[in-house]
Order: sequence, then structure tokens, then C-alpha cells
Amino acid sequence: MSRSYLFVPSTNLSIIKKAVSSSADIVIIDLEDAVALSEKQVAREVLREALTAYKKESKIIVRINDLGTSFWEEDLEVAISNGARGIMVPKAETAQEIQAVANRIRKIREVKDEEFEMIPLIESAKGMQFSYTIASADPLVSALAFGSIDFSLDIDCELTPEGLELLFARSQLVIASKAAGISSPIDAVFPDLTDEEGLEKQALFAKQLGFKGKLVIHPKQLELVHQVFSPTAKEVEAAKEIVEAFEKAEESGVASIKVGGQFVDYPVYKKAKKVLGNRKS
Repeated sequence: MSRSYLFVPSTNLSIIKKAVSSSADIVIIDLEDAVALSEKQVAREVLREALTAYKKESKIIVRINDLGTSFWEEDLEVAISNGARGIMVPKAETAQEIQAVANRIRKIREVKDEEFEMIPLIESAKGMQFSYTIASADPLVSALAFGSIDFSLDIDCELTPEGLELLFARSQLVIASKAAGISSPIDAVFPDLTDEEGLEKQALFAKQLGFKGKLVIHPKQLELVHQVFSPTAKEVEAAKEIVEAFEKAEESGVASIKVGGQFVDYPVYKKAKKVLGNRKS
């Protein structure tokens, strides 16, 4: 599971190079909001160069323009033909849209579900309402992402530092993702680059709800995001102790034990296994 998804505009090859060389788990080359309408074709050419230059990198995905524009099919053609490992679909609102994109992808190039990511970006009330059907629309869908700023504009709510106005929306994405059997959702960007404390609070809040990663708009946010979404050394040691003790007890036919004063049964054991599986360097 990737912890960080770093946006970079498809306008400058040197900036893309810096993003690819950064510690970001995934780099999202953006053809949508970060590119002026008059520069869409130029941005595709930059994207083509970037994918050619960094084809050995397995961490580049592309945010195409939304399906309500005339740009998305050309975006998709360049991304898929030149080896992007996945795409992000902005303003996703229906399963039919996602199926249309998936079908188009397979016409351009054969891709394996387990080696390709399609990430619908949920940015509206309609998208949120149909988040489960979007998440389960096609096997290529790997995770949902949350576009909180556009979403707040759509539902006309007031964004606050506490984020309680988006609690239901975030929780709905977690539930829809789990019900559909895909990865945990990716939390929204935090736009204030000067507010490190606010970024940490928002990331921790999202983690508590069940998110396992976050969209990022600048490399300076990566270290903190990685810290939040990675198990601490203490958590890893506790998980190891639980797993080892439970597996030893299970061999003797026992499935309920105490470890360090904590009651441990199968759910606790499985959670500890997940902690160990989520370790990243």
C-alpha cells in the first residue's frame, strides 16, 4: 500500500524528474487542473517524454482530464501507450464512466489488473453517493481518492481545520472501498504548505478513519505523511510479539491468549499481521 501520491504538473520535464527522484511512493503527472486549456497538447508531449525517460520507474501514474472534456481520450492514449503504471480519473461520478475508461484502456494496450492502477477521484456529492458502484465498476480500479476541495464546493460546506464537516464523506469512502474489496482510499491534499501541524492532524485523522495514504502537492510534505502512514517501531515490535505468541499458541490448539496484558484472538492477530505487512523503508 502506497502512503504518498505526489502531484506534479505535466509542464516541465525537470520538475517531473525531481518528483520521480523524490521519496514519494507514487508520482501523479497531472494533465488536468495544473495545465491551462491552451497547453493541453504541449503537456501531453511533456508526458510522453517523461514516460519515455523514466519507463523503468514503476511509480508514475497520470491524472487525465475528466470525461466531460474533449481531452481525456488523447490523454489516455499517451499515458497507456507510453507505459504509465496507472491513471487517475478526476470527477468520477458513475460506474459507467469508469467502465468506459477501462474498456478504452484495454483497447489501447493489454494490461494486467494486478499491475495497473485506476484511481477514481471522488470530488462531488454524486460521486460520493455512487462511491461503492464506482469502486466495484471494474477490476482495474485499485483505490478511490478524495478530492475534498472540489467536494466542499459542490456540497457548499465550510472547510474547517478540524475537518468534522467531511467526516461522513471520508468514512463513506472507507466503507465503500472495503465493501468493494479494493485497497483503502487515499486522502485529500492539504493545500497549506506552511502549516505542518495542520497537515499532521489531518493525516492522523484520516488514518484513524481507515485511510492508508494521502495526496501530496509538494515534496516537503512527504516525510511527515510517511511518518503518519507508517507503523512506528513500537507498533512493529508489539505486532511481532503478538504474531509470534499467537502462532505458537495456535500450534497447540489455542486461539485466545494474553500478550502483554492484551487479550489476543484472531481479529487482533490479523490486525498485527497487517501492521507488519504495511512496513516500508
